[in-house]
Amino acid sequence: MAELRKNTENGIVYYTSPQLEAFRDLAHGFFTRRGGVSQGVYGSLNFRFNSNDAPDNVRENHRRAAALLGADGDRIVRTNQKHTDNIAVIRQAEEYAPPAEGVDGLITDVRGLCLTAYYADCQVVMLFDKRKKVAAIVHAGWRGVANKIVRKTVQKMTAEFGCSAADIYAAVGPSICRRCFECDSDVPETLQKAYQNAMSEYIYQDKNKWHVDLKSITYTTLINCGISPINIDISSICPRCTTSGELWWSHRRHGENRGVQAAMIMIK
Repeated sequence: MAELRKNTENGIVYYTSPQLEAFRDLAHGFFTRRGGVSQGVYGSLNFRFNSNDAPDNVRENHRRAAALLGADGDRIVRTNQKHTDNIAVIRQAEEYAPPAEGVDGLITDVRGLCLTAYYADCQVVMLFDKRKKVAAIVHAGWRGVANKIVRKTVQKMTAEFGCSAADIYAAVGPSICRRCFECDSDVPETLQKAYQNAMSEYIYQDKNKWHVDLKSITYTTLINCGISPINIDISSICPRCTTSGELWWSHRRHGENRGVQAAMIMIK
């Protein structure tokens, strides 16, 4: 397990997984808020369409990030994140349209297709099967973790493409740390129902608030799926408390008056 690597190219600041970088037929990036055309509170690499940012700016930001990975702007497939456990399998980009109720996971074996998910505290998890050449991207906030969307994505990769967990590599992007993820009792209670006694390792109470270690839950989930620990990279960066605050939007820190970061993965 390694920390993600910081990169700067054409003014765009983004992070990559050393595990995933090893594959020449794969391109990926966890993008920060630096290197785009948006202004003001959305400055500058904002990927959030449902904001007051100009749609043309958001589209240009998508195009710039995709181009850095070698993808065409019209070959971007986006999640429609609603904190669901819905996972879409993309076999032809032209047939894909996010359902109204949301889709938080994407899987494909189509080359040149840029799978894209968004984050501003929540986890984005990338998966890649090196033998079957199948890529996936998953948005996993605490509700997604409670719904076990990461496990379900690995299972769907196996069911739809014959993937093997032994061949899957994973990267977990910058996301909220357990100290910053302060919540009421409804969150640990919901997670307790999903993970039973195992949750005791990932939660603690400080005065009248609870704290949950979502990254550790995801790491354990990936291992329990059969993915080797040495095939997993997890960022220690928390958008909420990092000293590099100018690189990140955080829902907890900025509220709704902000942009969002994007993560992209593409089979070349």
